[in-house]
Amino acid sequence: MRRRPQAGFTLVEVMIAITIMAVLSVMAWRGLDGVTRANSMLEERTEGIALLLRALDQLDRDIALRATTELGSREIDALQAAADAGTDAAGAKTAAPPAAAELLPPALQVRRQTSLPFFMEIIRAAPAAPGQWQRVQWWQRGNVLYRAAGAASASYPLPAPDDAARVVVLNDVAASHIRAWEPGQGWRNLPTVAPARAGATGLELAFDVQAAGSGSIQTFRRVIPLD
Repeated sequence: MRRRPQAGFTLVEVMIAITIMAVLSVMAWRGLDGVTRANSMLEERTEGIALLLRALDQLDRDIALRATTELGSREIDALQAAADAGTDAAGAKTAAPPAAAELLPPALQVRRQTSLPFFMEIIRAAPAAPGQWQRVQWWQRGNVLYRAAGAASASYPLPAPDDAARVVVLNDVAASHIRAWEPGQGWRNLPTVAPARAGATGLELAFDVQAAGSGSIQTFRRVIPLD
């Protein structure tokens, strides 16, 4: 019997198969690379949002712990006199509160300076030292949001935060905005020099943050009641 010749692939068929496999490999690699990039960008944005939420939570907590009836007018006057005589943790000369400071509670002050578009000082209870108080300052310089807490004390004037207490809370902050809700008048930008008819019952904090990767600006807001 005569043997039949064994069937096989021609060189052209092998080259076509290799080309197809190469194209499929490139497509799969590009797809995987795109998924990896998207996952990394999502993780960066998630981390950025988590940092922002922690900053807002801390600011909310500082305001919630602010001094109320425990802080009398004499203590406020002594505290302000000491503040006017020095500098704050941001390194800027402190200034007297605006004429419409009665819009905000005595223990909460908002100031705006040339080098600091956002500056807030809170007199709050010291959680680790019952019966004592401390000065907490928040400010924006450049694209960075800072926080500093002074030493706790049971007597006035309270010590101002020093440079060692300064902590970077949030980066890539394009702008900071704060408004107060005045009953019967609506939202008012702070600081304000117009006289207030009633004390504010709420604060609105807004931060314009540059999103990681895309470079777009996202605005995050939180409303804090002032009971």
